[in-house]
Amino acid sequence: MVTGVFPVEKATNVYADLASGAMPAVGVLFSYPAPAGDNPVRSISRVVPVQRQAPPRGTSTRPLAAGFIGAGNYASSMLLPHLARMADVSLAHVATVRSLSAANAQRRFGFATASTDTDAVLSDESLDAIFIVTRHHTHADLVCRALATGKAVFVEKPLALTKEELDRIADVVANTGNDRLMVGFNRRFAPLLVQMKSRFGQPAGGSVARYLVNAGRLDADSWYRNEELEGSRFTGEGGHFIDTLGWWTGSLPEEVYAVRGVDHDDVHATVQFRNGSIGTITYVTVGNPRYPKETLDAAADGRSARLDNFLKATIWTGRQRSARRSRGGQDKGQRRELELFAKAVRTGAPMPVPLESLVATTSATIAVADSLASGRPERV
Repeated sequence: MVTGVFPVEKATNVYADLASGAMPAVGVLFSYPAPAGDNPVRSISRVVPVQRQAPPRGTSTRPLAAGFIGAGNYASSMLLPHLARMADVSLAHVATVRSLSAANAQRRFGFATASTDTDAVLSDESLDAIFIVTRHHTHADLVCRALATGKAVFVEKPLALTKEELDRIADVVANTGNDRLMVGFNRRFAPLLVQMKSRFGQPAGGSVARYLVNAGRLDADSWYRNEELEGSRFTGEGGHFIDTLGWWTGSLPEEVYAVRGVDHDDVHATVQFRNGSIGTITYVTVGNPRYPKETLDAAADGRSARLDNFLKATIWTGRQRSARRSRGGQDKGQRRELELFAKAVRTGAPMPVPLESLVATTSATIAVADSLASGRPERV
């Protein structure tokens, strides 16, 4: 398809020949000279600020200044719309790999500054919190670098893909003293689920719960398919469900045992918690796409509860059955988790999820992969 390759210096002549018909061509390429050793290629990264008056620092009324590393589909649909509507949050800086993505995020959500340089966000001293919403394999390193700046950090799941990454994060927390870390385990903040737990009560002797996840198949070009780089689907997403079960039972995971299902991505994991509770997670990709994505069933002390896809919650107690529906549609808790994170950063209050819980949940998620490999239960 390429008729010829010409030096860029001859571009004017080439265009003239194409216009006159003297050069019949399907496709033409121009070659550019390599840069001299003392004239390196310029970085394509740039910072694009918007003139905006900064709020006064050191006052309780100053909005939280948030920086984002990554502004892909999840950030743009589940996080940024909520943050943009919060009066106590200022979207200060966004950095993405592609300049167009950064510009779009700046235009849609009103970021004061847009760039294509992760370091620009990490070194921005005006920020109070850094949000990391990038691909899974980058999370642990970015969390360590962000914590080292002394700022609060919000990272989407997973926190880490391996034990070594998790140990490195723990070392950074210990060395810097900065434990202001939040992972986007949003389901424990879902209003309907919070109401269901309140109505169900905290069992004295533990409970039994089952979480069914109808995950569905991946698109052929999904980056999730690069398991060697991004980890397995369950390693990337399973922390959501382990965290929810830990919150529901009021305990931390102690041991996991997992077996693979019909499909390579299918996982059936049993989690034993410190207080004696048992939770099972059935993560399947071979189900019907019209079946509800997530259902949670729990039982204890003669009571039963069922959550249907964050749309309906039912409690059975004695001869009574009580059902409630979500107002305003499905709400998996993103807005509430962001509100609580912002409040904790601004006021110095504890993080919405204790660090011990974040580490234990991540460790249990990694242990599921270890159990699949070893064929035996793995301690958390």
